[in-house]
Amino acid sequence: MAPLPAPFLRRMAPVARAGLTSCIIMSAGDIICQSLQRRNKSGALNWASHDWKRTARFGLIGATLHGPFFLWGFQMIDGRFGPATNLLTAARKTAFGQVTIFPAYVAAFFTYITLLETRGDVAAVGTKLRNSFAQTYLAGSLFWPAANMINFMYCPPSARILYVNCAGLIWNAILSAFNTQGAVAVGRQAVTASPA
Repeated sequence: MAPLPAPFLRRMAPVARAGLTSCIIMSAGDIICQSLQRRNKSGALNWASHDWKRTARFGLIGATLHGPFFLWGFQMIDGRFGPATNLLTAARKTAFGQVTIFPAYVAAFFTYITLLETRGDVAAVGTKLRNSFAQTYLAGSLFWPAANMINFMYCPPSARILYVNCAGLIWNAILSAFNTQGAVAVGRQAVTASPA
């Protein structure tokens, strides 16, 4: 598939552009994660067993949650702290985002994806959050501060979501792996809780 021409992206409303780019990057991150998980001992990929519904869920979340959430989140941070004209301001913006926006997003992500995976089983959300939130937040606290320092120091506000999506290609592969581990734990709990 050919890349979207830049004029097309520039003509889109910012929230639509953020949703579209997040949809593509989150889908790609899941494809990478599944590819790594499906490799056989010889290193060959088995595309027949790819879970395209899982990839579609990641794309949907990118379009409807990730893109809009971080577009508005970064606008809020920029409004609160102004442009990052020095290292201290970039560090403040990064720290603020890490303790406010990021944990809210991780909780929203696991809630949303669990509801999609379980067709609305609200009880499964608590289990997924217990099994996945802490390790995901910890991993994100190692990954995102460095990425966001670069984001706030060098990216103009109009390019922030695109930059975050590029860094997020790696992160979304990690997030997909954490989600898979959490889904396995939810399935184990359902099996143990079911009557014999």
